[in-house]
Amino acid sequence: MNVAVVHHLPSGGALRVLAEWLKRTEHGPVTVYTREAHVHAFVGGLPQATEVVEVPLHAGGGAADELRRLWTSPADGRRLAARIEAGGHDVVFAWASRLTQALDVLPALTTPSLFYAPEPLRSAYEPRELIPVPDDWRGAITRAGVNPIELRRRQLDRRYLRGAQRVVTHSAFTRSTLRATYGVESDVVLLGVDAEDFAPGTRDGAPYVLAVGALHPLKGHDLVIDAIAALPRPRPRLVLVGDRGEWAADLERRATAGGVELDLRQGVPFAEVRDLYRRAAVVACGQVREPFGLVPLEAMACRTPVVAVDEGGFRETITDGVTGLLVPRDASAMAAAIGRILDDDTLAEALSEAGLRDVRDRWTWERTTAGFDALLREQAATGPRRL
Repeated sequence: MNVAVVHHLPSGGALRVLAEWLKRTEHGPVTVYTREAHVHAFVGGLPQATEVVEVPLHAGGGAADELRRLWTSPADGRRLAARIEAGGHDVVFAWASRLTQALDVLPALTTPSLFYAPEPLRSAYEPRELIPVPDDWRGAITRAGVNPIELRRRQLDRRYLRGAQRVVTHSAFTRSTLRATYGVESDVVLLGVDAEDFAPGTRDGAPYVLAVGALHPLKGHDLVIDAIAALPRPRPRLVLVGDRGEWAADLERRATAGGVELDLRQGVPFAEVRDLYRRAAVVACGQVREPFGLVPLEAMACRTPVVAVDEGGFRETITDGVTGLLVPRDASAMAAAIGRILDDDTLAEALSEAGLRDVRDRWTWERTTAGFDALLREQAATGPRRL
């Protein structure tokens, strides 16, 4: 089956999901259409047999450039959809956009298509206190609700998602969020972990706590810092791996104020991230309403115990007290859970063993790929859509 993939993803979890599917899919040939091909380096490049077609948008980093990209987005989406349809593909597997969240081509495709929606446009729908707003003119008009960039992004995101032929997501939590936010239904295909890439290793040296995720307030690194600060001295070091974001200085100031030794690492190669998982004493996840969250599963695959907030997709990937510890969004509660694991080798061993078994039994990319492939076959069989 001839498959087109189209995306405008940033580096991060969704791009990793795409790469894992490309490695294993039974379908092919696959042509990847993208607005920014350089992001593929984040996952070490795509499989050699994958053809990549880059169709960039207007460049520029200023507010006027962003507004221009948003203003021309529907026309850009129609042009890209026409180019994809000229390729004679049987089905299109569409992924998210860093510009509008839902992808611009969705309403314009007549070729059968499936859209993987990892989350809603959170900047538009999460409580305002969770979204950082700068103290400048752009922040002022955002707080007043008249920022043309944010208004346009929200408008286009809703239009594009509602124009999707079929939607798939990765958790019951995100399925319910998409239904409540957009009024759309979605299939659920659970994600997985590569047990060969993420595997147990040897712990040596001073114990440390690991947190992984973009340097953004929704990733909850501030909670993890506060939890470490609440532990009695001597405290473990906190290693924080962030692939993108602009919150580094704020986190460093918070750690200094709390007496936390923060080892902040950006642009870390995959092999180093994997090694950090293996050697950590605890992986702490403070993400806010995380739609799914690969981090706990990767930690479990490395036989490392996990503490996570009792929210979002974590409730589906972690069995509290068995494969990890779930805690309220409270620094003292997270500190207590981290302290229990650090002080109780029997508990740490039990969580590690149960987590490893669970990942190997249930959370595999082979199962994820089979789910995506089945939906793509079903969509291809529906035939072209009339617009």
